[in-house]
Amino acid sequence: MELLKYLRKLVPISITDEDEHRTYKIFGIKIKKRNYHPHKMYLKMYRDYPIDNHKILFKTFKGMYNCNPKYIAEEILRQNLPYELIWVVDENILKYYHDFPKNIKLVMRGSKEDYHAHLTAKFWITHKRENYYIHKGLKKREGQIYIQTWHGSLGIKKTGEVSHSAKKKFTNLCKQDAAQYDYLISNGTYTTNFFKECFWNNGQIMEFGHPRNDIFFRDNTELKRKIQERLNISADKKIVMYAPTFRDDYNTDCYGIDFEKVLSEINSAGKGEYVFVLKLHPKLMNLRDEIISKYENCEIIDATDYGDMQELLAISDILITDYSSCAYDFMLTGRPVFIFATDIKEYNTLRGLYYPLTTTPFPIAENNSQLVENIKKFDNEKYLKGVEEFLKGKGCIDDGHASERVVELIKKLTAESEN
Repeated sequence: MELLKYLRKLVPISITDEDEHRTYKIFGIKIKKRNYHPHKMYLKMYRDYPIDNHKILFKTFKGMYNCNPKYIAEEILRQNLPYELIWVVDENILKYYHDFPKNIKLVMRGSKEDYHAHLTAKFWITHKRENYYIHKGLKKREGQIYIQTWHGSLGIKKTGEVSHSAKKKFTNLCKQDAAQYDYLISNGTYTTNFFKECFWNNGQIMEFGHPRNDIFFRDNTELKRKIQERLNISADKKIVMYAPTFRDDYNTDCYGIDFEKVLSEINSAGKGEYVFVLKLHPKLMNLRDEIISKYENCEIIDATDYGDMQELLAISDILITDYSSCAYDFMLTGRPVFIFATDIKEYNTLRGLYYPLTTTPFPIAENNSQLVENIKKFDNEKYLKGVEEFLKGKGCIDDGHASERVVELIKKLTAESEN
């Protein structure tokens, strides 16, 4: 650190860790809170650098290579377009995820390279709130373009800033972030109205479809083979995936699914032999051992470390979830979704739902007995009709070409900047 190097030349210093700050002792006097903030220096250093019309900065939750930003980046690479692609990653993410293409440059969040990229890239593309940077004082410069893709399709659970448990400070940061949006990428009428409410009518909404859902309109035979090899799943097995979302209070009691009984019921239908794959939300990473310990007597495959949820959905045959938006992605495949939600009343009180679960085409279970019964009585024809009506009612326009439309927008905006 530059400040410490300078001070060491002047006075003897002892340094001790203290929470997220450090304690400095200068001539016997303790300074408990440091005044040195690298981000302030970086903001000042790069604020007048020229903006590169062919530089695109991608940001995702924890820097994982997934969701809408991934599929936009891959379309740019597929078209071999002359853009420099930069991806912001968190410090520990690379030990879990190794799937970045070699022609995407990685920068560590909060680093000098990160701030340089933020202040010189023509485009910011993200799927989440950027409160980390707002709090640090980073704002979009004049001439930069901020594209928000969000990370949910037709989602039912309320977003953090409008949930019942939202904190004023958090909501204020969200509003500052939303005020910078130039474009929001929607997949239809429902999402457009959702964006208007949750993002306070900021940004131009483009009904392109969600890029991450393009995968459901492709042939994923080779992808399935690759994932089966990676997860050590036999090629003749079918996959039922359990993918619950997190709880704001991080209570794990709600994850007590009886895998043995559920799998027995699914296999008894005689439509192939299934294996259970568990995919936990990234916010549950620190609770993974506690949750998995509930199933120590069951044979399950933990795919929590697999970075791209859409790829797992694309090769799964059945999905069991609760309030996760993955259900509203997976339904595009026409394959069965079952709801296992033991805490509907409590969840609606703490977080809140935009519409009742009962208005979805998914069979709902609040306990294991109901889940097994729903599987036993599942009517595929009725379900497919319900999916069709639900998607039509929400005005969903996903058709497998969303990434192409976003990239066409980027190309158009680039051309306009150069004229």
